[in-house]
Amino acid sequence: MTPQELAAMQAGLDPRAYYQDPYAAARAGLIDPETLPTRGATTIIPRGPQLTAGQQAQQFATSALKKVRGGLEAAGTALGAVPTGRLGLIGGMVAPVMGAIEEAQAGRPTGAAGALLGGGAGVAAGAAIAKALPGPYGKIASAVLPAIGGMLGAPVAAQASESFRQKATGEPTKGKEGEFSTQMAMAQQMGELGATQYRNQMGTYTSAMKDLSKHYSDQAYYDLQRNVPIIEKMKNSELIRQQALMNTQGQLQSQLGVLATAGALAQGAQAETGATLRTALTAAPYAGSVLQAPQIRFG
Repeated sequence: MTPQELAAMQAGLDPRAYYQDPYAAARAGLIDPETLPTRGATTIIPRGPQLTAGQQAQQFATSALKKVRGGLEAAGTALGAVPTGRLGLIGGMVAPVMGAIEEAQAGRPTGAAGALLGGGAGVAAGAAIAKALPGPYGKIASAVLPAIGGMLGAPVAAQASESFRQKATGEPTKGKEGEFSTQMAMAQQMGELGATQYRNQMGTYTSAMKDLSKHYSDQAYYDLQRNVPIIEKMKNSELIRQQALMNTQGQLQSQLGVLATAGALAQGAQAETGATLRTALTAAPYAGSVLQAPQIRFG
């Protein structure tokens, strides 16, 4: 190992580093800086003591913060003449409009309206927060915060509006069939559909029974109306025949009565005629007229 490599190892460097980075070798004192090509006003300073990891992180964070502040100040200065407020509002409404279009294409008009309203509210909130920030921070925030508010407010408001609509109407949300609330709404609608179908079927059966009952009742009434003249004619004919029969029976009874009376009179007359003859034959009105001797009484 050469003396240069030993010196590099003592300096904490790779012994072969000077072959790759001549400036590192010059800082380690391994080569003459004058032999290196010039790179402007850079001066070669020998390496100091090594920093710890925490110091390096702190140094990096400080440097990054300075750069960020410088960048923000530069951006604020550059944006001084730019209407960042209007640009922020316009850019912030991009996400709500896109979300509303997506919701409308998915068949969720309530979600589309909610995306527009929620996105607009988020944009307005971001613009209000940006106005409260001073200097260049406010300028940058006025261009960034409305867009962030729109991107956050649009999906949240769309989901909230669809959830409220689903709870209010009971109709499931399209495109979100995997969610539990949507499945419950679908199950409820299926139950209501089954109940409606059952009611419709029972209503159909009941109406059919009512119609049949009314039909049979009306038909019986119409049959009775048609049959009344026939029945009346039949009853009149029966009445006429009954009256004729009664007249015939009356005549027969009267005739029989006359015959009975005549027979009774004839029997009585014949009986009386025989009695007169018998009386005449048996009676002797002169049988008591006989001569009788006078009776003499002596006192």
